[in-house]
Amino acid sequence: MLSRVAESMFWMSRYIERAENTARFLDVNFHLLLDLNKVTPRDQLNYWEALIRVTSDEKTYSQMYNQYNADNVTDFLVFNRSNSNSIYSCIALARENARSVIESISSEMWEQINGLYHHLQQASPQGTKTDPYNFYKHIKNGSHLFQGITDGTLSRSEGWYFMQAGKYLERADNTARLVDVKYLMLSPGEAGRYESADVIQWMAVLKSCSALEAFRKVHLSKLEPNTILLFLLLDRAFPRSVYFSVSSTEEALWRISGSSRRNYTNNADRLIGKLEAELSYTTFEDISDRGLHEYLANLERRITKVGEQIHQIYFAYNEPIADEYEALEAALPFTGINGGRAIWSQAQQQQ
Repeated sequence: MLSRVAESMFWMSRYIERAENTARFLDVNFHLLLDLNKVTPRDQLNYWEALIRVTSDEKTYSQMYNQYNADNVTDFLVFNRSNSNSIYSCIALARENARSVIESISSEMWEQINGLYHHLQQASPQGTKTDPYNFYKHIKNGSHLFQGITDGTLSRSEGWYFMQAGKYLERADNTARLVDVKYLMLSPGEAGRYESADVIQWMAVLKSCSALEAFRKVHLSKLEPNTILLFLLLDRAFPRSVYFSVSSTEEALWRISGSSRRNYTNNADRLIGKLEAELSYTTFEDISDRGLHEYLANLERRITKVGEQIHQIYFAYNEPIADEYEALEAALPFTGINGGRAIWSQAQQQQ
């Protein structure tokens, strides 16, 4: 497979996943504020600012808007074409990647992503403000349809596995970021007790990962922050947990390269295998001893490093570095805010 084709399929899948995640936590935030207002008045600015912190776009946002509110944050995360992480930008970039490799994907895949793009073209900020539920539902369902069509129409060849790697790498990064921001926002009240409003917010954290029902099936007791944390990070069966996403990325990369548990062939395989092994033996005490924020920040950096190595090995138009350990320092850096998010532009991808 040509590196150009592999790169486009990797990023097409990653952009679709990112758009879906953004639509989900925006939708959940709208409903969260409605529920909280029924319980107790809250400062809504903190909740809108948290969404920008999840995407690590505080600097870019502050250059365009002077305050955090529903209209500004929605415009920035949904329609702003200057924001590489907005839903519009992600769908547009995914469509461009699909168009460039249209001979390598099914016609049904192209029709779905093209239809979703044109739906966004016709949408307006006013319409989204009037009916946010149906707007975000259309974006989420559009992503699910694309993934389902891909599952049903694309051969399990290298292209398929590059798409799987992109989807799950993006998913692991998004879940880690969401847990990091939301967990720090919520703290227990007097005597370590959580109020009813806090319970609503913890439910919203699970809903942001489409995890509430899955969590309830495993944990029948009341919502406990530490239990939620372990479920979203380390659960082996839930498809949006960090562990499941890292494990799925590992499997996809190893299918591409031919690596195995005891014999890896490149540095990307080594890094993802090491991360999967560590997560499989991690306990809550390990996270507590290190500190949650420090643990998640390190996790996000390591996920980013895997993405860098994938680019260096499979997509970059230069010879891979011979020494796999030296590659850790020489990897092509991402251009994301705070050195974290993979938000390369189309031109940077295809340079």
